[in-house]
Amino acid sequence: MTVGKVLLFPSPKGNVGDNQIKPIENRLDSLGIAYERYSEETDYDFDAILALGGDGTMLNASRLAFRKNKPIMCINFGTLGYMSGLENSELDMLSALKDGFKTEKRMLLDIKVIRNGNIIAESTALNEAVISRQTDGEIAKIELICDGATVCAYRADGVIFATPTGSSAYAMSAGGPIIDTKLDAFCVCPICPHTLGAKAMIFSPNSVLEALNNNEVDENFLISDGRKVINLKHGDRVIVSKSPHVLELIKLKKDAFYETLYNKMS
Repeated sequence: MTVGKVLLFPSPKGNVGDNQIKPIENRLDSLGIAYERYSEETDYDFDAILALGGDGTMLNASRLAFRKNKPIMCINFGTLGYMSGLENSELDMLSALKDGFKTEKRMLLDIKVIRNGNIIAESTALNEAVISRQTDGEIAKIELICDGATVCAYRADGVIFATPTGSSAYAMSAGGPIIDTKLDAFCVCPICPHTLGAKAMIFSPNSVLEALNNNEVDENFLISDGRKVINLKHGDRVIVSKSPHVLELIKLKKDAFYETLYNKMS
């Protein structure tokens, strides 16, 4: 695969300045690849996205990528940059955008909130969906159901539903397993559970998971890839399933999942 025009997606926090973006634009000029810088007011025509920042920037840009069905790569200007395809010192490798490159497909989650039989909110996530209690609210009471069968009744600070991509993010910090990104699977991980024996679990990608919100007084939050979606009321049902869409990551370097994991997390 090759590209003729890319969309440059700098960090929305303004952490990547013009002096850092200019070398990338110069490199693209030398390759004869057209480019534009992203702004929310414009509907762009492009072949691929280059996210410029860290993992947060990648998550922001990925929403546009899977909505437009375009491949994406992150050039790391952040601290961790676990999802980055290149470091900002590796711009010579951008020649592969013209010469040819491969992509890797990543699983996404579809999330729906049902209240009184109606869908009141929807989201798609690359990393995770999180049901979290309020900081000063009561403990989250969440019943987990898989394909119609009750699995567990959590009393916890919250519950994380993670993809393999997200398994090395919030879910890992909460004690969940790391899942190879070549696999399709769900990881469900409680956050600080107040129940003996409550463990993280992995589910088939063909399963449909449901979280029944049993908090009667204080509302819980639903968060998708770090963005708040909605406040959950008593009886709300959060449905989590594998999305029919995927995110395509541009791969310019060898696939070294565990080596990258070691280098970034050590």
